[in-house]
Amino acid sequence: MNNHECLLITDALAMNSKMPMKQIHSCIVCTPNYFFIVPTKTVGVFVIFDTIKNHSFFEGQTIPQGLKTLINNTEKLSDLENQMKEILNQDAKYIFDLSEATSKKIKGFLGKKTLQIREGKSWVSFSPKSKAEGKALAEFYPNF
Repeated sequence: MNNHECLLITDALAMNSKMPMKQIHSCIVCTPNYFFIVPTKTVGVFVIFDTIKNHSFFEGQTIPQGLKTLINNTEKLSDLENQMKEILNQDAKYIFDLSEATSKKIKGFLGKKTLQIREGKSWVSFSPKSKAEGKALAEFYPNF
């Protein structure tokens, strides 16, 4: 698969309106048509205590390693998108079709980038933790 067809962000923090009280430590797989939030750890923020859930998707590999292997071994973009949907069990909290977004933008602050999309009243955003991955995100989606 070509590098311009897919971007893997290995360390990001995501939030969305479907789970507004949770911060999702994640890897993000970006394609021209979708982005997929692959949670590595979900932290729920409650008044009295935090709840933390660690996630696992690839047996014997970390999530970033498993995603890199998947991307490197997939030839067609549509196959990658379908495999990502299967891995995430078609869960709308983690799969975002960019053609359905009513608003798409990337904001920057002190070198950090945040991508935010809206679909009607719902929203999702994520921020790569590294400035380099933020720059790569802005280059991958230049029209946002």
